[in-house]
Amino acid sequence: MSRAVAGLVLAALVAPILLAGCAPPPRDRFDHDKLNADIDGAIGGLGTCVIILDTQSGRKVYQYGHFDICARALPPCETFEVPIALVGLDAGLVTPQAVVKWDGSPQPTRAWQTDADLAGAFHDSIGWWFGRLAQQIGHDRWATALGAFGYGNKALSGPAGSFWQGPAHGGALALSAGDQAGFMRRLFVGDLAAKPSSAQAVAAALVSETRGGAAMSGVAGSCADQADRGRGVGWWTGRLKSPQRDLTVAAVVEAAEPPPGSDIGDTLKEAFADAGLWPSR
Repeated sequence: MSRAVAGLVLAALVAPILLAGCAPPPRDRFDHDKLNADIDGAIGGLGTCVIILDTQSGRKVYQYGHFDICARALPPCETFEVPIALVGLDAGLVTPQAVVKWDGSPQPTRAWQTDADLAGAFHDSIGWWFGRLAQQIGHDRWATALGAFGYGNKALSGPAGSFWQGPAHGGALALSAGDQAGFMRRLFVGDLAAKPSSAQAVAAALVSETRGGAAMSGVAGSCADQADRGRGVGWWTGRLKSPQRDLTVAAVVEAAEPPPGSDIGDTLKEAFADAGLWPSR
Protein backbone atom coordinates (compact mmCIF):
# COMPACT_ATOMS: atom_id res chain seq x y z
CA MET A 1 0.00 0.00 0.00
CA SER A 2 1.44 3.39 -1.00
CA ARG A 3 1.96 6.14 1.57
CA ALA A 4 -0.76 8.22 -0.08
CA VAL A 5 -3.31 5.44 0.11
CA ALA A 6 -2.32 4.62 3.69
CA GLY A 7 -2.77 8.27 4.60
CA LEU A 8 -6.24 8.33 3.14
CA VAL A 9 -7.21 5.17 5.04
CA LEU A 10 -5.91 6.62 8.31
CA ALA A 11 -7.79 9.88 7.74
CA ALA A 12 -11.00 7.98 7.06
CA LEU A 13 -10.60 6.08 10.34
CA VAL A 14 -9.68 9.09 12.46
CA ALA A 15 -12.25 11.58 11.08
CA PRO A 16 -15.34 9.94 12.63
CA ILE A 17 -13.58 9.81 16.00
CA LEU A 18 -12.76 13.50 15.84
CA LEU A 19 -16.26 14.37 14.72
CA ALA A 20 -17.75 12.31 17.54
CA GLY A 21 -15.57 14.13 20.04
CA CYS A 22 -16.83 17.48 18.78
CA ALA A 23 -20.49 16.47 18.62
CA PRO A 24 -22.87 18.08 21.11
CA PRO A 25 -24.01 15.93 24.04
CA PRO A 26 -27.35 14.11 23.72
CA ARG A 27 -30.31 16.40 24.38
CA ASP A 28 -31.55 14.13 27.17
CA ARG A 29 -28.24 13.93 29.03
CA PHE A 30 -28.66 14.63 32.75
CA ASP A 31 -27.50 13.34 36.13
CA HIS A 32 -29.50 10.14 36.55
CA ASP A 33 -27.81 9.32 39.87
CA LYS A 34 -28.73 12.69 41.33
CA LEU A 35 -32.31 12.37 40.12
CA ASN A 36 -32.54 8.86 41.62
CA ALA A 37 -31.20 10.10 44.94
CA ASP A 38 -33.59 13.05 45.13
CA ILE A 39 -36.62 10.90 44.32
CA ASP A 40 -35.46 8.26 46.82
CA GLY A 41 -35.13 10.82 49.58
CA ALA A 42 -38.44 12.61 49.02
CA ILE A 43 -41.07 10.37 47.41
CA GLY A 44 -39.27 7.10 46.69
CA GLY A 45 -40.30 3.62 47.71
CA LEU A 46 -41.79 0.40 46.42
CA GLY A 47 -44.98 2.15 45.32
CA THR A 48 -43.30 4.96 43.38
CA CYS A 49 -42.92 5.22 39.61
CA VAL A 50 -41.53 8.11 37.58
CA ILE A 51 -41.36 7.85 33.79
CA ILE A 52 -39.80 10.45 31.49
CA LEU A 53 -40.31 10.30 27.73
CA ASP A 54 -38.80 12.35 24.94
CA THR A 55 -41.93 14.21 23.86
CA GLN A 56 -41.18 14.27 20.15
CA SER A 57 -39.97 10.69 19.65
CA GLY A 58 -41.73 8.92 22.52
CA ARG A 59 -38.45 7.31 23.56
CA LYS A 60 -38.19 6.54 27.28
CA VAL A 61 -35.19 8.39 28.72
CA TYR A 62 -35.69 7.59 32.42
CA GLN A 63 -37.65 5.34 34.74
CA TYR A 64 -37.67 5.15 38.50
CA GLY A 65 -39.50 2.20 39.97
CA HIS A 66 -40.03 -1.46 39.22
CA PHE A 67 -42.05 -2.55 36.22
CA ASP A 68 -44.82 -3.85 38.51
CA ILE A 69 -45.70 -0.43 39.93
CA CYS A 70 -45.14 1.39 36.63
CA ALA A 71 -47.60 -0.98 34.95
CA ARG A 72 -50.16 -1.04 37.79
CA ALA A 73 -53.58 0.33 36.85
CA LEU A 74 -54.58 3.07 39.30
CA PRO A 75 -57.40 5.65 39.37
CA PRO A 76 -56.38 8.85 37.57
CA CYS A 77 -57.86 11.15 40.25
CA GLU A 78 -57.74 14.83 39.19
CA THR A 79 -55.32 14.16 36.32
CA PHE A 80 -58.51 13.17 34.47
CA GLU A 81 -59.27 16.89 34.25
CA VAL A 82 -57.17 16.83 31.06
CA PRO A 83 -59.51 14.53 29.09
CA ILE A 84 -62.55 16.28 30.62
CA ALA A 85 -61.35 19.59 29.21
CA LEU A 86 -60.41 18.06 25.85
CA VAL A 87 -63.76 16.39 25.31
CA GLY A 88 -65.71 19.40 26.60
CA LEU A 89 -63.89 21.72 24.22
CA ASP A 90 -64.31 19.35 21.28
CA ALA A 91 -68.04 19.03 21.97
CA GLY A 92 -68.48 22.81 22.17
CA LEU A 93 -69.68 22.63 25.78
CA VAL A 94 -67.07 25.18 26.85
CA THR A 95 -64.49 27.48 25.24
CA PRO A 96 -61.06 28.43 26.57
CA GLN A 97 -62.23 31.94 27.43
CA ALA A 98 -65.72 31.13 28.72
CA VAL A 99 -66.23 31.90 32.41
CA VAL A 100 -68.36 29.24 34.10
CA LYS A 101 -70.40 30.54 37.04
CA TRP A 102 -70.11 29.04 40.51
CA ASP A 103 -73.62 28.27 41.76
CA GLY A 104 -72.91 29.44 45.30
CA SER A 105 -72.96 25.94 46.81
CA PRO A 106 -70.52 25.16 49.67
CA GLN A 107 -67.14 23.94 48.49
CA PRO A 108 -64.35 22.06 50.32
CA THR A 109 -61.88 24.87 49.70
CA ARG A 110 -62.30 28.64 49.34
CA ALA A 111 -60.34 28.62 46.07
CA TRP A 112 -63.25 26.73 44.46
CA GLN A 113 -65.84 29.31 45.53
CA THR A 114 -65.44 31.38 42.39
CA ASP A 115 -66.34 31.69 38.73
CA ALA A 116 -63.59 30.31 36.49
CA ASP A 117 -62.43 29.92 32.91
CA LEU A 118 -60.37 26.96 31.65
CA ALA A 119 -57.01 28.26 32.89
CA GLY A 120 -58.42 29.18 36.30
CA ALA A 121 -60.11 25.80 36.66
CA PHE A 122 -56.80 24.02 36.02
CA HIS A 123 -54.82 26.41 38.22
CA ASP A 124 -56.93 25.64 41.29
CA SER A 125 -58.13 22.18 40.18
CA ILE A 126 -61.71 23.33 40.76
CA GLY A 127 -63.65 20.13 41.35
CA TRP A 128 -67.16 21.45 40.66
CA TRP A 129 -66.02 22.95 37.33
CA PHE A 130 -64.73 19.66 35.95
CA GLY A 131 -67.48 17.58 37.58
CA ARG A 132 -70.19 19.68 35.96
CA LEU A 133 -68.50 19.51 32.56
CA ALA A 134 -68.04 15.73 32.83
CA GLN A 135 -71.77 15.32 33.51
CA GLN A 136 -72.63 17.46 30.49
CA ILE A 137 -70.40 15.29 28.30
CA GLY A 138 -72.47 12.22 29.16
CA HIS A 139 -71.90 8.48 28.99
CA ASP A 140 -72.07 7.99 25.22
CA ARG A 141 -69.60 10.76 24.41
CA TRP A 142 -67.31 9.43 27.14
CA ALA A 143 -67.41 5.91 25.75
CA THR A 144 -66.45 7.19 22.30
CA ALA A 145 -63.72 9.53 23.56
CA LEU A 146 -62.00 7.09 25.92
CA GLY A 147 -61.98 4.47 23.19
CA ALA A 148 -60.49 6.93 20.69
CA PHE A 149 -57.90 8.11 23.23
CA GLY A 150 -57.04 4.54 24.25
CA TYR A 151 -57.33 5.83 27.81
CA GLY A 152 -56.51 3.21 30.46
CA ASN A 153 -59.15 0.54 30.98
CA LYS A 154 -61.89 2.86 29.60
CA ALA A 155 -64.22 1.89 32.50
CA LEU A 156 -67.17 4.27 32.95
CA SER A 157 -68.91 2.78 35.98
CA GLY A 158 -69.62 5.13 38.85
CA PRO A 159 -71.08 8.63 39.30
CA ALA A 160 -71.09 10.80 36.18
CA GLY A 161 -69.36 13.62 38.04
CA SER A 162 -66.57 11.65 39.75
CA PHE A 163 -66.05 8.24 38.12
CA TRP A 164 -62.32 9.04 37.77
CA GLN A 165 -61.87 9.33 41.56
CA GLY A 166 -61.49 5.61 42.26
CA PRO A 167 -63.35 2.88 44.15
CA ALA A 168 -64.12 5.10 47.17
CA HIS A 169 -66.35 7.11 44.80
CA GLY A 170 -67.70 4.02 43.06
CA GLY A 171 -65.48 4.46 40.00
CA ALA A 172 -63.44 1.80 38.19
CA LEU A 173 -61.51 3.92 35.67
CA ALA A 174 -57.76 3.23 35.94
CA LEU A 175 -54.51 3.62 34.01
CA SER A 176 -50.82 2.96 34.63
CA ALA A 177 -47.98 5.46 34.84
CA GLY A 178 -46.86 4.25 31.44
CA ASP A 179 -50.35 4.84 30.05
CA GLN A 180 -50.42 8.30 31.62
CA ALA A 181 -47.07 9.29 30.12
CA GLY A 182 -48.13 8.07 26.70
CA PHE A 183 -51.47 9.88 26.82
CA MET A 184 -49.89 13.17 27.88
CA ARG A 185 -47.16 12.92 25.26
CA ARG A 186 -49.78 12.46 22.55
CA LEU A 187 -51.59 15.53 23.89
CA PHE A 188 -48.45 17.64 23.60
CA VAL A 189 -47.57 16.50 20.06
CA GLY A 190 -51.16 16.76 18.80
CA ASP A 191 -51.58 13.03 18.25
CA LEU A 192 -54.84 12.51 20.16
CA ALA A 193 -58.26 12.12 18.57
CA ALA A 194 -59.13 15.74 19.39
CA LYS A 195 -59.27 19.01 17.52
CA PRO A 196 -55.84 20.68 17.36
CA SER A 197 -57.34 23.84 18.86
CA SER A 198 -58.67 21.86 21.85
CA ALA A 199 -55.32 20.15 22.48
CA GLN A 200 -53.46 23.45 22.20
CA ALA A 201 -55.85 25.19 24.60
CA VAL A 202 -55.46 22.45 27.22
CA ALA A 203 -51.67 22.34 26.83
CA ALA A 204 -51.51 26.12 27.29
CA ALA A 205 -53.74 26.00 30.38
CA LEU A 206 -51.41 23.44 32.01
CA VAL A 207 -48.34 25.71 32.02
CA SER A 208 -47.56 26.38 35.67
CA GLU A 209 -44.02 27.78 35.93
CA THR A 210 -41.19 29.18 33.82
CA ARG A 211 -37.51 29.43 34.67
CA GLY A 212 -34.78 30.82 32.44
CA GLY A 213 -36.52 30.08 29.16
CA ALA A 214 -37.84 26.67 30.28
CA ALA A 215 -41.52 25.99 30.96
CA MET A 216 -43.08 23.38 33.24
CA SER A 217 -46.64 22.19 32.62
CA GLY A 218 -48.51 19.84 34.88
CA VAL A 219 -51.61 18.54 36.58
CA ALA A 220 -51.75 16.84 39.97
CA GLY A 221 -54.23 14.50 41.58
CA SER A 222 -54.85 12.51 44.76
CA CYS A 223 -57.52 9.97 45.69
CA ALA A 224 -58.11 6.64 47.41
CA ASP A 225 -57.50 3.55 45.30
CA GLN A 226 -59.42 1.22 47.59
CA ALA A 227 -63.09 1.37 48.53
CA ASP A 228 -62.28 1.46 52.27
CA ARG A 229 -59.73 4.28 51.69
CA GLY A 230 -57.02 2.08 53.18
CA ARG A 231 -54.56 3.11 50.48
CA GLY A 232 -54.28 6.04 48.14
CA VAL A 233 -52.63 7.45 45.05
CA GLY A 234 -50.79 10.68 44.37
CA TRP A 235 -50.19 11.72 40.73
CA TRP A 236 -48.27 14.39 38.91
CA THR A 237 -47.94 14.45 35.14
CA GLY A 238 -46.82 17.12 32.72
CA ARG A 239 -44.14 18.47 30.45
CA LEU A 240 -40.72 20.11 30.76
CA LYS A 241 -39.89 22.10 27.65
CA SER A 242 -36.78 24.18 27.10
CA PRO A 243 -34.48 25.09 24.18
CA GLN A 244 -32.39 22.04 25.11
CA ARG A 245 -35.06 19.38 25.62
CA ASP A 246 -38.73 18.49 25.48
CA LEU A 247 -39.80 15.86 28.02
CA THR A 248 -43.10 14.37 29.16
CA VAL A 249 -43.30 13.14 32.75
CA ALA A 250 -45.69 10.88 34.65
CA ALA A 251 -45.17 10.19 38.35
CA VAL A 252 -47.32 8.21 40.77
CA VAL A 253 -47.00 7.15 44.41
CA GLU A 254 -49.31 4.39 45.69
CA ALA A 255 -49.18 3.89 49.48
CA ALA A 256 -51.17 3.88 52.70
CA GLU A 257 -50.52 7.62 53.00
CA PRO A 258 -49.12 8.92 49.70
CA PRO A 259 -48.02 12.53 49.36
CA PRO A 260 -50.52 14.84 47.65
CA GLY A 261 -50.01 15.10 43.93
CA SER A 262 -49.07 18.77 44.23
CA ASP A 263 -46.23 17.84 46.61
CA ILE A 264 -45.01 15.23 44.14
CA GLY A 265 -44.90 17.92 41.48
CA ASP A 266 -42.96 20.32 43.70
CA THR A 267 -40.48 17.58 44.58
CA LEU A 268 -39.91 16.69 40.95
CA LYS A 269 -39.40 20.31 39.89
CA GLU A 270 -36.54 20.69 42.35
CA ALA A 271 -35.15 17.22 41.58
CA PHE A 272 -35.12 18.10 37.88
CA ALA A 273 -33.19 21.28 38.66
CA ASP A 274 -30.63 19.33 40.73
CA ALA A 275 -30.22 16.84 37.88
CA GLY A 276 -29.61 19.59 35.31
CA LEU A 277 -32.89 19.23 33.47
CA TRP A 278 -33.92 22.85 33.96
CA PRO A 279 -32.67 25.95 35.84
CA SER A 280 -32.64 26.21 39.62
CA ARG A 281 -34.72 28.97 41.17
